[in-house]
Amino acid sequence: MKQEDYQWLSANPLVLQNTRLTQDENRRIFSIYNTLTGENKPPTSCGRCVQTVKKTLKFYYEKQRNKN
Repeated sequence: MKQEDYQWLSANPLVLQNTRLTQDENRRIFSIYNTLTGENKPPTSCGRCVQTVKKTLKFYYEKQRNKN
């Protein structure tokens, strides 16, 4: 995970929780997800899709946090 993305997630911890996202937050988490996984998922408002992305980001975020 890029340091810039890690810092953004640290500064915006609620985006990984069960909360409604703004369009900018949604685009950002999908961008981070695509960078980490090499996929090319477009931002969507599909609840299950967003939850899957959040779950994956949480995993990488915790992994990075435990390294520091």
